[in-house]
Parts: sequence; structure tokens; C-alpha cells
Amino acid sequence: MTGLLIALVVLIYGWWRQPGTPEELFQARCSSCHELRVERLCEFPPVLLPAIVEVMRREQGADEVISAEEALIIQHYLKEEFLCP
Repeated sequence: MTGLLIALVVLIYGWWRQPGTPEELFQARCSSCHELRVERLCEFPPVLLPAIVEVMRREQGADEVISAEEALIIQHYLKEEFLCP
């Protein structure tokens, strides 16, 4: 019974901590594997930024961290909403 209660608490906590905005999702998922260097992203035209997400998922193992659905959200954010500092 105690194990079930602990599992339930962990599940609820994980759900509650989900990133709420596309920017938060980008920051949470991408920074879980590497340092976010936003200035490097600004070197690319916005139209190319979504491809970076696919390369990371396909060639760098980020598909274990970023689901296909999350990748679409992050790609849209990078192409349409991301602002360079």
C-alpha cells in the first residue's frame, strides 16, 4: 500500500511539473541534455531552427527526452515565437 501511495505521489508531481508554455517546454527538454546557448540559435535563420530539433532527436538521442508531439511544439516555438536577445 505504501508503495502504491508513493507511486501515486510521484505520478501527480510529475504531471504537475509539466512545462506550461512552449518556451518552458523548450527550456525544460533541451536543457535536460545540454546547456542552452540561445545566442547560437540566433546564428540560424528561424526557418532552419525546427531542423535542429529533428537532428537532436534522430542523431543525438533526444527522442528519449522529447516526444514527437513535444518536438512539434518546440519546433513551432523556435520558428514562430523564439526571439533572439
